[in-house]
Amino acid sequence: MKEQLREYVWDTIGSSKNKLAGKDDALEAMVIALNEVIDEIKRELKILKAAMGNGMLASKPKQKTMDVPKLKAFKRVRSASEVDNFLWAMEQ
Repeated sequence: MKEQLREYVWDTIGSSKNKLAGKDDALEAMVIALNEVIDEIKRELKILKAAMGNGMLASKPKQKTMDVPKLKAFKRVRSASEVDNFLWAMEQ
């Protein structure tokens, strides 16, 4: 009886050892796959940083200059119509 118990315990330990070895292999494969994904993400990040540094991904377009007519200088005349004309020209 003692010998049978000993055999059962050793068989159980051996079976558990085999199961754990299989799980260990699976975990190792998962770690390798995750490391490959991390490396790919790092490569993409380097590309994006380089693109941002070169200004390829500018967030706003460059402003174009507008041709705006220049106002005539205010002549400091004390005429309401001249002031109105000047202010109207500024608004336009």
